[in-house]
Amino acid sequence: MLVRISLLARFLPLLLFCALFSTPLSRAQSQSGPGQQGIRRLQSVLTVEVREPDGSPLGVYAVVNLYALGGDSVGSAPLRGGRAEFRVHSSGRYTVEVSAPGYEKHTEQVELGLGGQRQIILVTLVPEGGANASIAQAGAPILAPNAQKELSKALEAIRENKLNDARKHLEKVTQAAPANPDVNYLWGSLYARLEEWATAKTYWEKAVQIYPHHAFSLAALAQLTVREGDLPGAIRYFERAVEAQPSSWRFQAALANACLRNQEFEKAQSHAERAIELGKDRAGQARIILAQALLEKNDRRRAVKTLETFLLQQPSDPLAPEAHRILDTLVNSAGAAPAASTLAVAAPVNSGVAFVAGELALPTLWMPPDVDENMPATESGVACPLQEVLDEAGIRLRGFVDAVNRISATESLDDEVLDRSGFPTKRESRTFSYVASIQESSPGLLRVDEYRNGSAALDLFPEHIATLGLTSLALIFHPMFKDDYDFSCEGLSRWRDGLAWQVHFRQNPQKPARMRGYRTGDQFSPVALRGRAWIATDTFQVVSLETDIVAPIPKIRLKAEHISIEYAPVRFRKNNQELWLPQNAELFFDYGGQRMHRRHHLHEYMLFSVDEKQRISPPKMETGAAPGLPESQHNL
Repeated sequence: MLVRISLLARFLPLLLFCALFSTPLSRAQSQSGPGQQGIRRLQSVLTVEVREPDGSPLGVYAVVNLYALGGDSVGSAPLRGGRAEFRVHSSGRYTVEVSAPGYEKHTEQVELGLGGQRQIILVTLVPEGGANASIAQAGAPILAPNAQKELSKALEAIRENKLNDARKHLEKVTQAAPANPDVNYLWGSLYARLEEWATAKTYWEKAVQIYPHHAFSLAALAQLTVREGDLPGAIRYFERAVEAQPSSWRFQAALANACLRNQEFEKAQSHAERAIELGKDRAGQARIILAQALLEKNDRRRAVKTLETFLLQQPSDPLAPEAHRILDTLVNSAGAAPAASTLAVAAPVNSGVAFVAGELALPTLWMPPDVDENMPATESGVACPLQEVLDEAGIRLRGFVDAVNRISATESLDDEVLDRSGFPTKRESRTFSYVASIQESSPGLLRVDEYRNGSAALDLFPEHIATLGLTSLALIFHPMFKDDYDFSCEGLSRWRDGLAWQVHFRQNPQKPARMRGYRTGDQFSPVALRGRAWIATDTFQVVSLETDIVAPIPKIRLKAEHISIEYAPVRFRKNNQELWLPQNAELFFDYGGQRMHRRHHLHEYMLFSVDEKQRISPPKMETGAAPGLPESQHNL
């Protein structure tokens, strides 16, 4: 079967086509198809995770540099969500250097193995002057790679309620690391699923004793304390969890709910509002908690507006019936505000503490965090001119479409098929001669064409799954699509050696999803997106962008998808023209029961100009040249 994931179908008014595609191939074709000409050595991937002294992801701007053994720079990268990633082509010893204002510079050596391997190192920074150095040195213990693999399998088994399998994996990792807080936390989560609460509590308390800032164990103990009827004690635990992970909307919402139950309505409102700010549309429960707190403060008008906005924006949210119930109660109360004891909902998840072992447990290794799971840090006290940012970015994107009649590049593709625990079971790399055309062929109509090795055939991709249109995803900010999304500016963020406005976007529920979709055979499913972009303050160019799907789509078995794209300026010699073009793009998806991870790297760009009336036909590139290409060719 041919599957394609794309940025939506061409030739439709105001519709940009990007799809994932695949077709059945004969065995001979699948083994020696056209794309096999580009097989290349797999890169190794090094992920550097940087933590505060308390163990939480670093919340300030930092730069991570990677050097080869001889001191030559391999590259530098800014932190995003407390992590940076590098791709290297050869094994050997490398030096990692992390620099952040207010912290001592950290250097560490790392040994990278053969191509295609992935390695994660954790770095805890020490404040300048040695303050809190003892706390930093007492950070959470780090597991060896094999133990981490067993822990990941245990976590996945708990999520799928395969408790016997989880026990087997935990027993293996316990032999290697009995005093690891993550291991003890998952033992507690296992016993919570079995409703053996006393045993679960013992393991969570042990995890906190080992590492006092273990947020998941603190939240689990808080939930257990709620079950025991000790709301003040639960609030103290939740406050410690929020302190350990201040950017987690789930912990903020859980704390708000506990405060509401304990009739601390100001605190409940404050933490609910913070949860909504961090979690956006995922924080539906925080909106209900906020409405309840407002009612208790006799702010009925704002409470009703909060619930009505929630139902308008997220009518299919699992908590929508609860919002309807509260609104109905308000209508029937003839103006009197019902008490919180009448309206209060259950704790963040009704099933005791089991939620911590599911959604809130250790980060999933195979896929980056959801864009709405945590909000990256921004500068405090800086107002964001959202409309100006959108207008200026739109002008840049309109200019991009006008300039790029056709671009060409070399595209390197790394593909990984992952098991249920997120570990690669199959790796493959290919290299293509890539040509793309993005044109406004008539008012309100964008046409996007892509060719690889001179062909638009989709069986060039590994696993017969084609990922198309990633290069044009920034067109979300094109004026043609501005009404399709709800935008909000989260603040000023640091980007590399400059500054960028951090803008969140989400598909407008009143508009059709026109940017991305999945096609299998004749079936096409549009996909609504939400995400975050970083737009440079000086040039208003989109410098980075991340997206997730608004919601899973059961009918096509699409559970999750995450895309991240980094852009860089490319200068063309003729006319000294500079365009911001995609440099690296990553795609993670759980589709049709299969998990995959792809990396696209575009380099060696060329720009072609054509008369606007000239029709672009598929290029012929069998010999490496392109007969019939437009007359004017601009090389880098």
